[in-house]
Amino acid sequence: MAISTYLADVWSATEFGDPELSGYAEAQLRKDTQLGVQTMAGLSFVMQLCVAVLVLTQGHSNLYLNSSLLFGLLSLHVLISAAYLRDVRTLHVLGMTFLIIGALSLTILAHRSGELHIGVMAASVMLFVAIPLVPWALRETTIVIGLTYVLLTSSLVVVPGRFTTESLWALQLLVLGAAIIAIAITTRNTFIRKQDLRARFELENAHSDMELLSMQDHLTGAWNRRFLSEKFSEFAQGCLDKQKALHVAILDIDDFKGINDEFGHQFGDKILISVADIFVRLLEGKGRLIRLGGDEFQIIYCGDGLDGLIETAISQLQQEFADAGLGSERVITLSAGIVSSEPGQPADLESLYKAADSALYQEKHNRPVTNGEIGRLARTGTWRL
Repeated sequence: MAISTYLADVWSATEFGDPELSGYAEAQLRKDTQLGVQTMAGLSFVMQLCVAVLVLTQGHSNLYLNSSLLFGLLSLHVLISAAYLRDVRTLHVLGMTFLIIGALSLTILAHRSGELHIGVMAASVMLFVAIPLVPWALRETTIVIGLTYVLLTSSLVVVPGRFTTESLWALQLLVLGAAIIAIAITTRNTFIRKQDLRARFELENAHSDMELLSMQDHLTGAWNRRFLSEKFSEFAQGCLDKQKALHVAILDIDDFKGINDEFGHQFGDKILISVADIFVRLLEGKGRLIRLGGDEFQIIYCGDGLDGLIETAISQLQQEFADAGLGSERVITLSAGIVSSEPGQPADLESLYKAADSALYQEKHNRPVTNGEIGRLARTGTWRL
């Protein structure tokens, strides 16, 4: 990978060059950023408590005690606030602000005490060490390091003679070294994290594609029984939420075995493919076509208009069959049994299927359909294709 490409990739934590991938990564990055800011604030809170205890036991100046308590309260506030934030960029700003305030408190403490003692230097280094805890990229890391570094150095040299030259140089070297390490770690972490997110995104997409393929009939492209068993409850719930009736129709090509025996399976496959293509297209958005096996299909449909849709599909099939000459040597008919649930009432797949299948059976055997016998609002039909 070229250096320029590598730097461009690690520059931002949230930009991936693909809107779909960026959307996928957003949720994971939010969790990681939230955890990082909370970890940074939590560790700071514990450290400030330890410093406060040390000051109390060793009898140091109240200046250090007050500073530790105030920054400890700020750390606790950030720790709690991060739990309620849901935007990655807002969490970034919160983490940056926390570190910058930390740098400001150290400079105030140094000016108030009049010396750059080892505790202030160690705390300054810890600010930079804490940066990789948050999943920032190179852009965010550069901003927070730049602001923190400028604040620390400019505020300490603004009063000539306040601090010794040796202590200022020691602080510079410590902070610069910590900053370089923080940038290196953050850059490496960003590259690994983004590569991991890309791999997981591609893997999940591939898994979804494979799962989708496993739910589709390989010949017609219609859904299969697995789709029906796994997705029917979701479809039925959506229909229930809309307070609309759910309809189930069983379609069957009459004497399909005889058609295959007389004209061959390739001829029969053309009929199945044509039926599936037209119904799938017309059902889009309101229903699903499932191939149950052989020449039998099932339709699940939400709302009004299924009977009209079937009539439209039959009309288009008749035209397509006429153009292709599929029905020129033999009469091809399709029969259907259709049942409907009451609007706003829970739908049970097994009972609806049995009712529709019973209605289809009666239609194919020229028996009148009675709703009392079926137990549902039922109707049937046979159409010549």
